[in-house]
Amino acid sequence: MKKVLVLAIALTFALSVTALAAGNNPLIKLGLHTKAHPTSCTKGYPVFTACSQIIPTWTACGDVDVMPVFFDLAEVTVVEFGLTWPAEWGTMSWVRCKGTIAVGGILNPGEGTAISFQTCQLGWSIAPGYGWVIATGPGMVTPIPYFATGDYGVVDCQPSPGPYYDYPMCVFRAGICGMTGDDPCEPTAVEPSTWGSIKSMFE
Repeated sequence: MKKVLVLAIALTFALSVTALAAGNNPLIKLGLHTKAHPTSCTKGYPVFTACSQIIPTWTACGDVDVMPVFFDLAEVTVVEFGLTWPAEWGTMSWVRCKGTIAVGGILNPGEGTAISFQTCQLGWSIAPGYGWVIATGPGMVTPIPYFATGDYGVVDCQPSPGPYYDYPMCVFRAGICGMTGDDPCEPTAVEPSTWGSIKSMFE
């Protein structure tokens, strides 16, 4: 119990960090990978080493898993984000596969989560989990800020005066059941400067 409390305090502290300076993830991007349901958090869990491995379009309707992928990373201790999708699809079953502790959760469109790691995570990408939706018609799944903080991005591993918060340069949507998702290898997706109006809908 004490360990969980300490981690919760650390997560709260990390999320309160203000981006006074650029962190160690200046090129970070956030994409959505689509795949067949079900997904195992252990057996065959995807590892992404190139943007071309992130598949943003799922042509079929019905059951599909959507995985947020933070990429072009160097290091992280916290990730946070939200997701939205067509309300007519109903709820999402969110499963966290990575991280030590999480706050929030994703069940209804517009909800989000923040996930903390006990140790610094090094690598080009991190996919903290997946959301299972049942697409009853064409639609897009879109990364949005976590409503509790109004932000989405990652916290790096830097010691004092860090850690620093890094915001994504680009955000890529997933298209399902006849919609085309944003190509994560093309820097033409939604950029953070255009997200103010979207964030305001969830505040």
